[in-house]
Amino acid sequence: MGLGLAIIGLLSIGVVLGFMVIQAMFAARKWRSVIAEGDHPALMELLDQTFDAWRSARPPKGTPPADWRALHTAALIAADRERIRVSILAEPDVRVVAGQRDEVANEYVVARRATVRMVERLLYEVPYASFEAAQVDVNLEYRDAAGATLTRCLLTTTARRDVAAMSDWEDGEPDELLAEWETQDGEGRDEPDPNLAPLITADEVDAVVAAEAALREASR
Repeated sequence: MGLGLAIIGLLSIGVVLGFMVIQAMFAARKWRSVIAEGDHPALMELLDQTFDAWRSARPPKGTPPADWRALHTAALIAADRERIRVSILAEPDVRVVAGQRDEVANEYVVARRATVRMVERLLYEVPYASFEAAQVDVNLEYRDAAGATLTRCLLTTTARRDVAAMSDWEDGEPDELLAEWETQDGEGRDEPDPNLAPLITADEVDAVVAAEAALREASR
């Protein structure tokens, strides 16, 4: 009697788990399908969920706190089914060493490290989406003498999937990976202009979405 109930219980659990797996497979197929078809609201919903999940995740062991804070500031500028562009804020990596505050890395070093991690996330860690290219703009936020909040661009890069696929993600240094991509680094140079020949803009996406909506309305 007891063995029979145990078998029935195990079979019931198996049925429930199987149903959950099948349901998840259908949901994943649906997400991939609507995004591949260019459903922009669905893509925006997916990215909102993904960015929230990244912000709530625990940092991998050994991740510098300044890098993790930079990743948490990620803000979407524009995206379509093939391209995505985000901005993040970086600041110097300041830690308390032997009771003293010490800058162990300046804002440009943090910007490079965080940029590489952000590109990796965008190209490989957004579920149900497969972007062909990603642009990451990194800014420093500061206050002027009058107390106004200003920003300065530290770095901007565009990484294309076919090039990034050849990058040494395991052992390559941030400087090495960035040199392989389309990168403008402002350390010791003029401030980069991320809006000069950008990968994608919000206005461009809005125009496409409006045109598609007009076509759907006209076809009714």
